[in-house]
Amino acid sequence: MADGKRKPFFTSIDRAPTRPMKLGRGTGIKLVNEETGSPKVDVHLNLINDDSGQGEVHFHQHADNVYVVLEGVLEVTVEGERHLLKANDVGFIPAGTVHSAGSAGGYGPTKVLEIYAPSGYDFHVVESFANPVEVKK
Repeated sequence: MADGKRKPFFTSIDRAPTRPMKLGRGTGIKLVNEETGSPKVDVHLNLINDDSGQGEVHFHQHADNVYVVLEGVLEVTVEGERHLLKANDVGFIPAGTVHSAGSAGGYGPTKVLEIYAPSGYDFHVVESFANPVEVKK
């Protein structure tokens, strides 16, 4: 990348770096992101524990968010409205939309391919759906 041009990148889910998800909810597998030379898209696989419950209520200021459910049932709440996504379902959350997501529970672990565009940290926790004021940490 010394010449300023991005290079192709290839990996395997089995070799990609992992990270614990917030609140001990499961494991994230980092596939494509700024670290791999992609400032325009972030792709990661989330392995969410069956008993995880919903994640933090939040929004992404700049990034559109796509969920592709591979296994289990993902519970997504968007601006207070609950949606259940099962294997092969796809959800799209536009930038700026307050939402939360997690395993619906009772269906086994949930495996979700998650895509953000553009990549980069863009996670803003809010107090609640009723009071979507950003919590400053």
